[in-house]
Amino acid sequence: MLIPTLTVAQQTASWLSIEHDMCAADWGSVTQYLTLRQTVTGVPLRQATTVRIIATHTHLWLCFDCADADAWSTLTQHDDPIYTEEVVELFIAAGESTPTQYFELEVNPGNVRFDGIIVNPDEVRSTMTLDTSWDPTWSSWTRCDAAGWRCVMALPWTSLGMSTGIGTWRMNLYRIDRPRDGSPSEESAWSPTLRIPGDFHIPSRFGFLVVTDENM
Repeated sequence: MLIPTLTVAQQTASWLSIEHDMCAADWGSVTQYLTLRQTVTGVPLRQATTVRIIATHTHLWLCFDCADADAWSTLTQHDDPIYTEEVVELFIAAGESTPTQYFELEVNPGNVRFDGIIVNPDEVRSTMTLDTSWDPTWSSWTRCDAAGWRCVMALPWTSLGMSTGIGTWRMNLYRIDRPRDGSPSEESAWSPTLRIPGDFHIPSRFGFLVVTDENM
């Protein structure tokens, strides 16, 4: 399965503002979007997830729309292990090569955030480390209703270690849907990692995000 590439041009979007509830914004007007697929096989999932992405001169913006009959969370503290419940996730690193270090950012339906730096030299869990002392400045919003839940993330390029976002990044997007009734969970990715058992931490399978200047 090919590794996907997404090219986005930086733009000036006056409606994007960290001062407002960005879940209420008209994200439907953003016509370019990604669909997440089952992490191991790449097949579509029962409860779909789409992600719209916008790059501005200062921020990377992502809007996850998650179909969900029962969006839930119980963990409430920053850097709680929210990946054990329901969550959306971004893994990202600057550059074209397979990263051995990357940022992990997560949000659950209650808008609790998790952020850390992963060191992953060989895609083996026993040698992977996580540093949760990294606490960057970023924003998120969530909204739940009968159809599911939405999460918007706004990440300053500077929080990702770059003064500008222009260039190539390695990135993957994930969602964990974990039903409370004990039925099997669904794990999805932009670029399926194809690893059995399922594993998100396969940076050689991260997709390519190419951010260009709006005048190009």
